[in-house]
Amino acid sequence: MKIIFCDNTLWGLVNFRGEVIRHFMREGHHVVLVAPEKDDKQMRTAIPDGVRYIPVKMGRTSLNPIKDVSYFMQMLRIFRTERPDYIFNYTIKPNIYGSIAARICGCHSTAMMAGLGYIFINDSLLLRIARTIYRFGLLFTDHLIVLNSFIRDMVVRKHFCDPKKIVFLEGGEGIDIQKYTKYDNASSTTTFLFIGRILWDKGYDEFSKAARKVKKLYPETQFELLGSMDPSYPKSVPEERLHQDEADGILKYVGFTHDMNSVYERKGIVITLPSYSEGMNRALMEATASGKPIITSDIPGCREAVDDGVNGYLVPVKNADALAEAMLRYIRLSNEEKQKQSDMSRVKAESLFDIRNVIGKYKEIVGE
Repeated sequence: MKIIFCDNTLWGLVNFRGEVIRHFMREGHHVVLVAPEKDDKQMRTAIPDGVRYIPVKMGRTSLNPIKDVSYFMQMLRIFRTERPDYIFNYTIKPNIYGSIAARICGCHSTAMMAGLGYIFINDSLLLRIARTIYRFGLLFTDHLIVLNSFIRDMVVRKHFCDPKKIVFLEGGEGIDIQKYTKYDNASSTTTFLFIGRILWDKGYDEFSKAARKVKKLYPETQFELLGSMDPSYPKSVPEERLHQDEADGILKYVGFTHDMNSVYERKGIVITLPSYSEGMNRALMEATASGKPIITSDIPGCREAVDDGVNGYLVPVKNADALAEAMLRYIRLSNEEKQKQSDMSRVKAESLFDIRNVIGKYKEIVGE
């Protein structure tokens, strides 16, 4: 069987769906990845052996219809040439144009709505048109995978998709639990680590404001940001703001890494993500498997990773004061209490986020 996976970045396919891709390879299937060609060379080296990669051109964040038509035609040519048995599409443009192209070519396909994204959590005439096009595109897919109950309910309420098509992954896209070492976390010093793209929507403003409050009381506490800058995204944090916060000694930007285990092995790390909207955040899943306490927004896609007060804390969205209070609450725990939160994070990962459950769902879809 030939299976094609399409995304708006090669990084998304390798990082989020790598275990699923490798599973199908081990089962003897022919796997092809389709994503924009601008991904860095290091990412290409991460493609599993035996998997083919077909680069395409795509205006990832552009709403220019001419660029979208060009992308659609590329997808059409690829599907006609490859003649796959099944296609999985991820992110908005592959979901729309990949689903339509698949139907035209007589191919079965499944789309995934991992999160609501920019076109759903903001509003304008142009974005309303984009949502209408999205709804149209989903008419042509066999299934729609969703990662949390809020998205599932929204899709049904807004008539984005036939409810019979919905596949709900309760534990998100999952992770290979066995690949993550559970590290001890108790330490006399604490570092609150923000993992994610440097966007306003991820809660950058709340994180920096909370950091200022906490540092007044505990100046030795560290605040770090790990993730990529994304200047093409409409809600990207300007570099000037980031550099100013660094210059003020409030936080430190540590860049981006593919070696997350080197991050999770550090003691005293609390993963902190005051995001506004998520599908099911992978960094939080990885953090639980590695035994890291978590402070995150009480929203779908984040709250699943935390039992409040057990392995971290949930805070109201867009509330820097509540975020600062949760940070102070953790700092004031005893070492034994901090270690208990670390232990309970691993328990959470084992009970909810095992990739084997996700692979089972994919096999059911393809097996139809």
